[in-house]
Amino acid sequence: MLDVFSGKAGRTNAAIFIALSVESPQTIKQLLKKITKYEGLEETYYASLTKRLRNLTETGLIEGIKPNQKGAPASYQLCVKAVLAMVLEENSMQAIFNQATNIQAAHILLAVLNVLLSKKESNAES
Repeated sequence: MLDVFSGKAGRTNAAIFIALSVESPQTIKQLLKKITKYEGLEETYYASLTKRLRNLTETGLIEGIKPNQKGAPASYQLCVKAVLAMVLEENSMQAIFNQATNIQAAHILLAVLNVLLSKKESNAES
C-alpha cells in the first residue's frame, strides 16, 4: 500500500481522489459533501479537509485553482501524480509487468530510470 493511502488520512485521500476523478474541479464544500458519505469519514470537519487539501497540494497530488471572481471559493483538481498513485494502488507491479509489451516495458523503464537518475543528481548536488 502506498503511504498516501495508509491510515485515516489515507482513507480521506482516497475519498478525495475518487471524488475529483468523477468530477473536477470541486470546491472544499463540494468535496466535504461527497467524502462524508464514505464509511468512517462521516465526521470529517471542514477544517480537517482544508488541512488535508493543503497537504495534498504541497506534495503535488492535487492542484488548487484560484477563483476568477473576488470572494469566490478556490477549487481543486487531481494532478497526474495522484492518478498514478490510484493506478499503482489498484494494480500490482507483477500484473503490470505481465501485461506490458516490450515497447511498453521500455517506456515504463525509461520513466522509472528518469525519476531515479534525477533523484541521484539532486542528492549529488546537495
